[in-house]
Amino acid sequence: MASVIRGDDNFDTTPPRSGRVVRTSGGVTTTSTSLVDLTGATLTLTTGANPLAYGATGMGYNNTVNEYVYFNYNIDGTLLHGTRGIGAYQKANSGSYDENMSFSGITAVLTAGSHTIKEQWRVSAGTGTVRADSNNARSFYAFEVR
Repeated sequence: MASVIRGDDNFDTTPPRSGRVVRTSGGVTTTSTSLVDLTGATLTLTTGANPLAYGATGMGYNNTVNEYVYFNYNIDGTLLHGTRGIGAYQKANSGSYDENMSFSGITAVLTAGSHTIKEQWRVSAGTGTVRADSNNARSFYAFEVR
């Protein structure tokens, strides 16, 4: 078993906890202007008293020009990016033009125990689509940072 150096310069032989969900088929859409769970982007991890790094990678779009798709991350019922979230803007001359919808972050130290991590999303208007096919996988992940 590999060892990692903890923040107090001692070795820890317990590997950090991590989880990942990858969608390679079945793109997801929403017309909700309120945050809803992104289908399949939920993880439950049991951690020590440590922060989590989290994020998602992938492509998608809003079918309406000059509108946004917003993403947020919810840990145990707490939104990490305010009530609005992080936006990806549909800036193309016509809707349905793929944009990078990849985000990452790190939490404050969490209490030791089980934590539910969700990727949530909404649109400002129109229909938002997250791509999930053999050319555009959507990956959602979280891992304990020690």
